[in-house]
Amino acid sequence: MAERNPFFLRLVLAIAWPVAAWAAFPQIGAWPLAFVAFAPLFWLWSVSSWKAAIGWTVLSCTIYFSLVDQWMVFSLGDEIGNARFLALILLSFIESLFVALGAVVVSLAARGAFRAPLVFAAPAAWLIMESVRTNGEASMPFAQVGAIAPHVAWLLPMAAYAGIYGLTALIVLCNGAVAGLVFGDRSARVAGLATLGILVVVVALGDAARQTVTVPPAHTRIAIAQGNISQRVKWSPARFAQTIATYSTLTSQAAAGGARIVVWPETAITDYPLEKPELFSELQSLVGEQHVWLIAGTVDSPSPHETYNIIMTLDPQGTLRDVYRKHILVPFAEYLPFDAIFRRIPGFDQASAFTHGLGPQLLHVEGNRFGPLICFESAYSSYARQTVLLGATSLLVITDDAWFGSASGPVIHADLSAIDAVETGRWVVRGADTGISQFIDPKGRVVAQLPLNTQGVLSANIGAPIDTPYLRFGAGWLEALALCALVIAAVWRPAPAKRQWR
Repeated sequence: MAERNPFFLRLVLAIAWPVAAWAAFPQIGAWPLAFVAFAPLFWLWSVSSWKAAIGWTVLSCTIYFSLVDQWMVFSLGDEIGNARFLALILLSFIESLFVALGAVVVSLAARGAFRAPLVFAAPAAWLIMESVRTNGEASMPFAQVGAIAPHVAWLLPMAAYAGIYGLTALIVLCNGAVAGLVFGDRSARVAGLATLGILVVVVALGDAARQTVTVPPAHTRIAIAQGNISQRVKWSPARFAQTIATYSTLTSQAAAGGARIVVWPETAITDYPLEKPELFSELQSLVGEQHVWLIAGTVDSPSPHETYNIIMTLDPQGTLRDVYRKHILVPFAEYLPFDAIFRRIPGFDQASAFTHGLGPQLLHVEGNRFGPLICFESAYSSYARQTVLLGATSLLVITDDAWFGSASGPVIHADLSAIDAVETGRWVVRGADTGISQFIDPKGRVVAQLPLNTQGVLSANIGAPIDTPYLRFGAGWLEALALCALVIAAVWRPAPAKRQWR
C-alpha cells in the first residue's frame, strides 16, 4: 500500500483535508464537505506507522484548528499583542496532540490497511478525542465537527438525542464509510455501504420522531437591548455615561413595547455597580421608572484579588435578586491557563486575570428560572445541560462578540446557542453587545434576530420547555460505544484466506 501512495500524495492529502473541512464551516459555508473531508485523514491513519500517524495528524490538525478558529485571534486580548497569533497556533497544536492520541490507536489497529473495523474505529477515535479536547484546562470547544448542524436542517434535530457529540458522530461515521468505500478492502467497502444505509435510516427516523414533539405556546415577553458599542470605545471611561444613556433609552423602548424583562449583554456596564452606590442607584431608578426586571452583564470586584464577569438581576423595585459569576473563562483572554508556565513567556505575562465563579446556578426572574451562560460558556454543551438539570426552564446567553470581529466568529458562536436549544429543549434568549442577538425556540429555530453591528431592541415571547433524550441521558453512552469500537478494532483479526484446492 505504501509503495503505491508515496510521501508526496500523503502530504497533499494532509494539507487538503483540513482546508476542505474548514470550508464546511460558516467562513465558506460548503457544509456538504464535512461529510467527506475527514476520510483522507482516516486513511492516513490506517496506512501509516504510529509515529508517522502522529506526524500527519499534528501537521494537518494544527492547520485545521488554526483555520476554523482563526476568528479567535480577535478575542485573545490586545494585552498580548502579536502573541495572539502565537497563542492561536499554540492552542491549535495542543488540540492536535489530543487527536494524535486517537491516531496512534487506529494506526496500531489497522496494521497497514483500511479494513472493516476502521470504518467505525477511526470515527470513534476522533469522537473520543473531540470530547477530551473540549473539556478541561485550556480546552477549546470550537471546531467541533457537529457545529455545522444549524446550517443543515435535517441534521440539527439529532442534537436532541446525544448533543453536539452525537452530531459529530453522525458526520465522522459518514466519513468513515466514505473512507471504507474509497480506500478500503472488500470488507471495508461492504461495511461502508452498510453504514451509509444505517445512517440514512437513523437520521430519517430521528427527525420524524422530533417532528411529533410540539413546542408549547410562548407567553413571556422579553426584550434584548443591543447597544452596538464598539470595542474601541466601550471600555473608555469618557464614553461610560453615553453607554449607560444608550442602554437606558433602549430599555425605555423595550418597556413601551410591553416587555417585562429587559436583557443587557455581557459587560454592557463596564464599571462596578455593586461597588459604586451612585451607579447602582441610577440603575434602580431606571427599573423603577420603567417597571421592568433588568438582567445585566457587568463586572464585579469584591476584593483587590478578585474580578468577576457577572450577570446581575434587579426587580422592578430595584432590589438586587441574583448575581451569577462566570465559571468557564476564555483561556489567554480572561485567564492564563497553566499560569506557572506561560507567565514566564514574554507577552503572556500581561494577559487578563479574571476569577472563576463557582459554577452553574439559576436566575429567578418574574416566575422564570433562567440558566445563565456568559459568552464562552454557551459553547459547552455539558455545562448548559448541568444548568438545566438544576431546574432552568430557559437558557440565557449574554455575550460580547465584538471581540470576534465581523466575519465568521459571531455566526459560529451563535450557532452553538441553537444547538444548546435543541439539546436541552429550552428556549434560548441570546443578547449580544454588537449582535447577533436572538430568540431561539426549543427546536433550534431562530424566531427573532438582530444582525451584526446594529443598535436596537429585539422583543419576543418565550414559553415552556420540551423534553429531550440528551437532557435525560447525556452523551456518555455514545462515548462508551466509541470505546467499544476502538477495542473491537484493536483485537480484530482478518479471517485467513481460504486454501484453494486443485
